[in-house]
Amino acid sequence: MKKFLMVLCGFVMIPLWAQVQKYSWDFSDCEIRDILYAVSLDTGFSIVADDTVKGTGTFKFVGDDFEKAFDSFLATSRLYVSKNDGLWTVSRCRVEVENDLISLDVFDLSPSQILDKISVVVEKPISFDSLPNNHLTMHFRNLNEIELLEKICMYFSGYQVNESESGYHFSKKNNSRIEDFSDSDIVFEFEENDGVFVDVRNGKFSEVINKFFEFVGTTEKVSFCLLSNGEGKIARSTFVAKNYDDALVKICEQNGFARVLVDGIYYIVSSKNSREKLVTEKQNWCKYKLNYLKADKFVSFVNKKVGAFEYVVLPDEFSVLFKVSEREDAEIRDLINHVDIKTETYLLTLKYITPAELIKFLPPSVDKNSIFVADDNSCVYFKGTEEAYKNVCKEISLCDRPVQRISYDLLILQYDESFDNQWNPNFKIEPVKLGDRNDLGFQLGSVLNLNLDVISTFGLKFAASLQASIEENDTQVFADTTLHGVSGKKINFQNTNTYRYRDNNIDPETGKPIFSGVTREIVSGIKIDILGRVSGDGMITSTVTASVTRQGVDTSASTGNPPPTTEKIVTTEVCGKSGEVVVLSGLIQNSESEIQSRTPVVSKIPILGNLFKKKEKIVEKSQMIIYLVPHLESSVEDGGFEIESGTGEDELWIKEKAEELLLNL
Repeated sequence: MKKFLMVLCGFVMIPLWAQVQKYSWDFSDCEIRDILYAVSLDTGFSIVADDTVKGTGTFKFVGDDFEKAFDSFLATSRLYVSKNDGLWTVSRCRVEVENDLISLDVFDLSPSQILDKISVVVEKPISFDSLPNNHLTMHFRNLNEIELLEKICMYFSGYQVNESESGYHFSKKNNSRIEDFSDSDIVFEFEENDGVFVDVRNGKFSEVINKFFEFVGTTEKVSFCLLSNGEGKIARSTFVAKNYDDALVKICEQNGFARVLVDGIYYIVSSKNSREKLVTEKQNWCKYKLNYLKADKFVSFVNKKVGAFEYVVLPDEFSVLFKVSEREDAEIRDLINHVDIKTETYLLTLKYITPAELIKFLPPSVDKNSIFVADDNSCVYFKGTEEAYKNVCKEISLCDRPVQRISYDLLILQYDESFDNQWNPNFKIEPVKLGDRNDLGFQLGSVLNLNLDVISTFGLKFAASLQASIEENDTQVFADTTLHGVSGKKINFQNTNTYRYRDNNIDPETGKPIFSGVTREIVSGIKIDILGRVSGDGMITSTVTASVTRQGVDTSASTGNPPPTTEKIVTTEVCGKSGEVVVLSGLIQNSESEIQSRTPVVSKIPILGNLFKKKEKIVEKSQMIIYLVPHLESSVEDGGFEIESGTGEDELWIKEKAEELLLNL
């Protein structure tokens, strides 16, 4: 019982441990059996390979989802796994039985191995005469025993399957010498990385060539001519070629033919040496010396363009050994001429943008892997050929451009109203006497000193009315400045007062405040956020948010509550040309104040003292109006010009225009 509980706990803990365990493997062109053994040691799973598993594979994985990665490795290596009672068995053959129907998947196995695996599953002996030794790949679904064996028998030309009480037997037909092409099967399919999968069974050579060029014609136009007798037969052939031409060469060599390409036409001719070349072509170790490209990167090029070979990278990191044939050696040396190119490192100096912005908005034609950050200010490294460097400079000029600059002339006026202070924002000006024109400069002195050019923006009448209102203290200039920014970036303006008070509560028994020692803040004033964006036609789109906060009378000492505050917020988005005025109004604040006057001593007499007191309640109303004038700033570098303002000649011109206006009045 104890042994059973220990075994049961072991099976429960293994999956939980596997979920949190991190794995890291890097197997490149290693024996598959060695890979499975190493993975079994690291994970604790019992993994074995049967007699069908041979060859090499590549398995690279970092993470914790081992089973998903392992299944992917098996799929790419054309393997299957059977998981039974904690034991994982890896094989190139999978036989499954469901409802007395058999499904079979086989990759690259001999007929005897396939029949042996089926015999174990159906629990019946399967005997056979001498079968062909070529390896087969087949996939069948939901067949009974005899149907499955008959389908397999079709792969062997001149054989038949016989059923008896003791089992099944594969034997040769009496007329096996008679060639029958009625059950031929010819398949061509696309593989990953532009490869071509070829699967021919019992096919006449002329028919195989015809179907092959029909397959090629689906993607490109080709012409061919068969110049010899094509009645020969391909009993069985299955392989994956690197491309169309490689597939055609292998098909021709199997039947003693060669392909010759002349003026875009493939001529298929008989060749006595083609079969001998196919059989006798040997692979030897060849050394390749690279000048600029490291050997490990060159290996990846060879795997993609030529094929996967046994290789050894030498210690100098620029030399590599490949085990290849003479034809493959020529292909690799030709590849070296194309990829082993001298590159230089160039320093690029950016004018307007930062290296981080360059990498973020890199033109599509520029390879991101060739750009390296030199510093955080304005320099990057480029690694490549001189021609590529010139192209990169040209492409980067598309995004290395100055940012559009925007300035805002900001004028904030506070209009005050009370019961004895009624003022209308619609300014008017009374006729001025002719003799008063010399006093115009003095009368508009406050307005002329404003940063915003009120006269040219709003007109002379508005300026004169504003001057009069300022002198009568009905209007106060709350802010007068210029804000500078860039297109797409937010600008903040804030003119506030911060009031700090101690947090307290009123004692219900004594009525006195109890201070907690916590200091809090109340911020009052005006805040403006401006987000401007310049469009391609020079229009300025401005999103403006203005908030006005006003603090009331401090009553915390008597009530325990913080001072009351009021807040008004206005948000608007406008689009206009440079110089067009944006006006924000509606930021109205109301306040009440009480003034008490009394006669000393007598006013303190109870009841009678009220006759010697006077209370006056004043209701005040104030309104903030914001005038915002956006300007698009241009510079000589981006083809524009600098705008200057505020010269003595401008003021003289304003005075002359004002005198003309007064004369007309």
